[in-house]
Amino acid sequence: MGDITGQRRDLKAWGGLGGPSNGHPHAVPPTTTHALRLGWSLAELRGLCNPDGPRPETTTVPGTPPEALPLRSQRSADAARAACAGTTADLAKTLGLHEADQFATCVALVADARDRAAWPATRRFLFERDAQIQDELTRVDEQLANAYLLGRGLAECYWGLGPEETWLDADGRPTACAPAFMLGRDRRRELTRMLGRLQAGEAHPLTPAAVSGSLEAWGLVVDDPDWAAASSFRESLYEQIRRWYQLMVLRQDPTSMVRPYALLRDTHQLTRTLRVLWPQALLAVLAVGLVTWLLTTIGDGEPAWLQTVLATGSAGAVVAGGLVARARSAAQLWATRLRQDAYTDLVSADITVLPTLPRGSRRQRSRQRRALVESAVRQRGLTPATAVPDTGG
Repeated sequence: MGDITGQRRDLKAWGGLGGPSNGHPHAVPPTTTHALRLGWSLAELRGLCNPDGPRPETTTVPGTPPEALPLRSQRSADAARAACAGTTADLAKTLGLHEADQFATCVALVADARDRAAWPATRRFLFERDAQIQDELTRVDEQLANAYLLGRGLAECYWGLGPEETWLDADGRPTACAPAFMLGRDRRRELTRMLGRLQAGEAHPLTPAAVSGSLEAWGLVVDDPDWAAASSFRESLYEQIRRWYQLMVLRQDPTSMVRPYALLRDTHQLTRTLRVLWPQALLAVLAVGLVTWLLTTIGDGEPAWLQTVLATGSAGAVVAGGLVARARSAAQLWATRLRQDAYTDLVSADITVLPTLPRGSRRQRSRQRRALVESAVRQRGLTPATAVPDTGG
């Protein structure tokens, strides 16, 4: 984690964040995961408390027999709000935020969630708490502030949505609760910057680039009014943020989301991957051919030019060896980058969930959507870090 935990311990036992005396008998050092979860939880809480906020479709537990235990996604709306409020308050305490006890108010707010008249006060409270969190985390640790805003920004892509009739203002411009704003170019660019600021160990190496690619794919959706109006829009977006949560908060390996035998079953993807990697294959063939030719030449008797090269002595051999090592290192770095980019494209496409296209037959829509996703993810602003190959010297 880039010694992030060690950095937190150096903050005078987190004195800058309110210290360990935050109400927890076994306080732990705050990490970027705590900050990411807090941002996500605050955005979700705001959406759950908003009378016009999004409500994901969930399955209900049959009433017979009584009091059957539900999964988290099967809990009632009231239970979900209460759980989210409690999580928000506890995470604020874990991070040691000053006046963290104020967040206990979140628990009381959920009792009035059905009262439309109480929404303005709830909205103002959460707005002020968000500003407090941003300011305090920024003063103490920029990485924590970045993680908080990243979690909040990703979650808001769904939980910040309002009813469709409120997506445009009187002048026809997107409002703050519209998909065109939440997933617009400016927000996508800023979220990509935040993803790029994550340090090594804070997420799987492929996750930031993959999430950035899926954000670009959703940019295609919100830029197309007909596509954004698809009946499956909200359902698909909810599934998308759940995948982001799995990757960013639960740190699931994104390669586990790649469809089995995806490359073998998708001939288009296989062709594109081979097209990307052909320079590496060509270099390998040329290298084998060069070595074969040299060995054949030596086997037929050393020519005059080869004797001259060998006569230059050990100094020339050292220089030549160094040049060969550098060339090999550069070739390995380039080949690694090509493989990473090709594989990241595949992972990005497979973690992306988009609504059904509004035009064409079912088969055409499926193929076109896949092609659009693959094109969009290549426009992402991030790529995985590539380690410099060991030159052996």
